[in-house]
Amino acid sequence: MKKIWIFLIILVVTTGGFFYWLWTWQPEKPDLSIGHPEEAPTLFSKEDYKIEEREDGKYIVVEKVGLTAKVPEGWRIEFEGSDIPEPEYWVNLYSPDFETTTGNVLKTGCIISITAQTAKKTHQELIENIKILQENPEEATRLLKEDYVLAEDFTLVNINDYDALEIIFQESSMMGGGMNINIPFGDYKLISLGLGFPLEYKEKCSSRWEEFLRNVVIE
Repeated sequence: MKKIWIFLIILVVTTGGFFYWLWTWQPEKPDLSIGHPEEAPTLFSKEDYKIEEREDGKYIVVEKVGLTAKVPEGWRIEFEGSDIPEPEYWVNLYSPDFETTTGNVLKTGCIISITAQTAKKTHQELIENIKILQENPEEATRLLKEDYVLAEDFTLVNINDYDALEIIFQESSMMGGGMNINIPFGDYKLISLGLGFPLEYKEKCSSRWEEFLRNVVIE
């Protein structure tokens, strides 16, 4: 089933919502059931994301999914989301050189986002896509490009022994570039880790991204 990616790019990359909406898709006939979080995608609340100060730096800890992610030194931490109609949040990390234009377009620096949620259908679809990529990479990539908007390529990665789908986005002079890693595991739990950057910062941000991923732990 093809998926429709929902875009809410009010302030482009800098809102943080760019990443959430860019990575979140709904079926063509979304399930709007109320009171069934195992069926409807539900982001975690602000209180679920803890900031821990340790001897070697700051960490984002999400106990519900066993996630520990080290914040790059000097990076700013911001919680994004709202409490309406219910508390749903994610975390953005901004590099020290992060800067936007007067039109709120990412000008310099890098942004990394961390999103945790439960989503039954999305979880199942991700596992299916991962399996297809493992069995027939070329055919799977062709099919996935039909289903995903603005995706340039798809690869399989492994984060702490969990198979994950990495989506590499098409690059543009205005939007820049980026990538997202979706990790399905456990009882319909999902972790999404994403990177965004202006084109001239691609190499620098990619290096920061690789270092960030080396310090991600999922227990």
